[in-house]
Amino acid sequence: MRRLALAHLAKRESLRELLQALRPLAQEARERGAGLLLLPELVLGKREDPGLAQALRELAEEAGLLLLAGHLAEGENRLQVFPQGPAYAKLHLYRAEGEEGDEGLRPGERPVLLPWEGRVLGLALCYDLDFPELFRAYALKGAQGFLVGAAWPGEYAGLLEVLARARAAENQAYLFLASRADTGSPSLFVAPDGRVLARKEEEGLLVAEPDWGFLEAYRKKYPLLRHRREELYRLW
Repeated sequence: MRRLALAHLAKRESLRELLQALRPLAQEARERGAGLLLLPELVLGKREDPGLAQALRELAEEAGLLLLAGHLAEGENRLQVFPQGPAYAKLHLYRAEGEEGDEGLRPGERPVLLPWEGRVLGLALCYDLDFPELFRAYALKGAQGFLVGAAWPGEYAGLLEVLARARAAENQAYLFLASRADTGSPSLFVAPDGRVLARKEEEGLLVAEPDWGFLEAYRKKYPLLRHRREELYRLW
């Protein structure tokens, strides 16, 4: 399955409502040839639901694909892989004066790489996009793509796109960004050269088919990662 699907989905007020919205999206993703479905950050908002993990595990098995969902669990803001897989806990918590963010949550302790279909993908959430070091670390560990769940405020949607394109271009990697539809920010599929290949602004599914051959040829022609001179970046 070379395709990946992004769910541009508003948060739901209950697990039952979330599953009602997700089940047809997961089925559509599979029918359109996707083997992975990426959901936005905090699909139930800032609430923990003890039944969410089991319900999403069953849905992923039923649909026959990997399902990545952003949710709260054990005091962490996570992007978790279902039916069985790693869970990434958001490394950079958003805490800005006068704005709602990740107050009261515990930051993650490590980046997480996801092997998928012979490729390696780095996991991230929302505010992580402001920190290029994370994405460069993923690229240096072999990542060829990034899976990002977000609930980015629509008033800063322009900045979100700038950062998404930059993280893709500077690491010559595909970036798949699933945004919450209720925030006003788009979901994006970005190429290794920074081009936006597709965007989704209304609730529904965006199916992306990365051209890994293009990525490999582009990295070979412009070997940015090999041209790094790390010894010169240590100023002190």
